[in-house]
Amino acid sequence: MSGTHGALRLIELTSAHLCRDLGGLVGLLDGGRAVTVGGAMPGDPAAAVPIQPDRDTAAPAAAKALTTRLELRRAAWGPQAGPDGEPLSLAQLKRLVGGLPGRVGVGLSALHPDTVFPADSGRIVLNLLLLAADSLPFGGAIMLAGSADDLFIRIAGTSAAWPTGIAVCLADEAEARSALTEQRSLQMALTALLAHAARIRLSLVMSPTANDGPAILRLGG
Repeated sequence: MSGTHGALRLIELTSAHLCRDLGGLVGLLDGGRAVTVGGAMPGDPAAAVPIQPDRDTAAPAAAKALTTRLELRRAAWGPQAGPDGEPLSLAQLKRLVGGLPGRVGVGLSALHPDTVFPADSGRIVLNLLLLAADSLPFGGAIMLAGSADDLFIRIAGTSAAWPTGIAVCLADEAEARSALTEQRSLQMALTALLAHAARIRLSLVMSPTANDGPAILRLGG
């Protein structure tokens, strides 16, 4: 597991640095106001604090959109807050999905309003959403159903398809680490490695209703 944890830590630190730098650029778009993403203090990429938007003045639409995208990616890729991370509530999930491409819709109505994902599972859910969005090249829908400990993720849309090799990465940790070296499979590999590191089962199941649709990803169970 040391190789996996080392790779994940490198991704976390790199993501924290990038989010902090990009947050500064977003601040310039937002009329020069500072936007804090991924670090409470300069030089401390491991610190993770939420973005604090300026409530007194509405930010330009572009800055708002970029801020939401950065917040989603910081939560999915950056260092977790505290030694055990923080749980992810359904309300937080609804807010973070705003960072996905506009051409992708997310259905969360099948989840119970009181759903709360433990820190490790919540982080994987966010990465699954990013992976699902990447798997919808012409847009479409992502549907979540089930519970915090047995979640089902389905995608639908023109040319919707999970990345080639995903089944192997989910079953074999070494294959997932190897896939990190290829840009086209980076999100798939990262999602699989997070599940392997947390000892949380991530698998593919066939859809009982879609004849030719993509398989359903199952988290937990």
